[in-house]
Amino acid sequence: MKIFVPKESRAGEIRVALVPDVISKLTRAGFEVAIESGAGVGAGAGDKDFVGAGASVVGANEVSASLAGADVVLSVQPLTVAQFKSVKKGAITISFLSPTSAVENIDAAASAGATAFSLELV
Repeated sequence: MKIFVPKESRAGEIRVALVPDVISKLTRAGFEVAIESGAGVGAGAGDKDFVGAGASVVGANEVSASLAGADVVLSVQPLTVAQFKSVKKGAITISFLSPTSAVENIDAAASAGATAFSLELV
């Protein structure tokens, strides 16, 4: 199973959806984890930390392909509408989704054929 973590796109968001300690557990369990370069900088984790934990680091030019190849996409803030367009049908996204105030996020997930888990509602 492939997991992808994009860099957060919302201004001021410094969190990252997966930290190196969790990535090492996931990769040991057989998951393939990829993370966008620079995704952990605001949270104090550099690309080398993620590579050391077993993740592959992808550049900005590889994000669309990584979204299209992922079975699970993890982010803190909702994916952008443009990012949802790259998510493959049947993929699972887990993030805050703002379902009551940002209907476009729900529409984008539905249009992509993705299953979206909204952390506000868990």
